[in-house]
Amino acid sequence: MILTVTLNLALDVTYEVPHVDWNGVNRVAVVHRRAGGKGVNVARVLAALGRDVLVTGLAGGPTGDAIANDLRAAHLPTALTPITTDSRTTLTITEP
Repeated sequence: MILTVTLNLALDVTYEVPHVDWNGVNRVAVVHRRAGGKGVNVARVLAALGRDVLVTGLAGGPTGDAIANDLRAAHLPTALTPITTDSRTTLTITEP
């Protein structure tokens, strides 16, 4: 069993736009939401390599719930500690 610790878990949100128009309006084509943080990313790789992992960290609020749900959907076992504040969100905008 490998224990990963991510004290500052995040919900990584990625907006995909077909083309960035720096002087105009940009429309989001696809939105991805996924649990993130260094320990979570390591746990995903280890699980893909067939290792047993346990994700630990602090999670709170609706964002923390979304993180926990994503980890559950990814079949990554967790032992998250609830906190009173909302977990952080990161935002990335990408184009092909």
